Parts: sequence; structure tokens; C-alpha cells
Amino acid sequence: MANNIHPTAVIGPNVQLGDNNYIGPYCVIGMPGEHRERWGADKGVIIGDNNVFTGHVTIDSGIADLTVIGDNCFLMKHSHVGHDAIVCNEVVISCGAKIGGHVLLENKVNVGLNAVIHQHHDISEGVMVGMGSVMTLKVKTESYQTYAGNPARHIGPNKKYV
Repeated sequence: MANNIHPTAVIGPNVQLGDNNYIGPYCVIGMPGEHRERWGADKGVIIGDNNVFTGHVTIDSGIADLTVIGDNCFLMKHSHVGHDAIVCNEVVISCGAKIGGHVLLENKVNVGLNAVIHQHHDISEGVMVGMGSVMTLKVKTESYQTYAGNPARHIGPNKKYV
């Protein structure tokens, strides 16, 4: 199946695209990762199948390893995925959310509007990160739970899966 790529999207040479992805207006995928000491490193990006990047989404190329987006993910406008991040399957990243470098978002994670996830963080399967939350490294997540606030703290189960 073909991908639907808007003519204003910029896709780097080291990006491997799966099938049936929608890449909206002004998305920038696969440019060098933002890292002062490793600027210009370009390990690439792998994108699976059936993803939607609505517009103005940025996904940086890996600097140590690949940046990976799994299958059936939905990234909303102005969201950013940093270098070397791994976004597993069925993940939602809302408008304005920022995912730092070397972050792991396990399956079915939902990152709320304008949330920020610190680099080198692992977010467990099915976690909901609340709107405007700041996920510091001190916050250790458990599957299918909700975290919110600045700094984020555990507030209960993810109601979508209760």
C-alpha cells in the first residue's frame, strides 16, 4: 500500500517508511538529532505501518541508534520525537507534546497535550501522561496507570483500560 505524503513534508534520506502512513503538512522526519556533542550524526529513522502524523510533526534521526516509530501510532500537530527514541505500537502523542531523546514509549501509551518527557525515560505500556505534565526521571511508571502534574505523579489507573 502507498503512503500519503503531503508535498510540504520533508523526509530525510535515512528514513525507512512502512506502508499506509499519512504524513501531513510541514512534517520534518529524519533530520539530524539535536545533541550538541553529536550534531550531524544520522543513524536514521524507521517508521512502521498505518501511522498518522497530522502536521508540523518532527522526528529526529538517531545519533547512536535508529529512531523508531512502530505501527498504528497517531502523532498530532507540533509534537516532537527526539533522537534514538522508540515509540512502540498504538501510541498517541498529542499536540505540542515533546518526547526527549532515548525515550521508550511502550505499546498503547497516550501522551497528553503539551506534555514533556525527559530524555532517557521509559514509559510503561498503557500509561496515560496527562495534559501539560512533566515526566522527570524520578517518576517510575507502572503499566496502565495515569500520571499528571509538574512534576508528574501517579494519580490512579488509566481509565481507558479499567
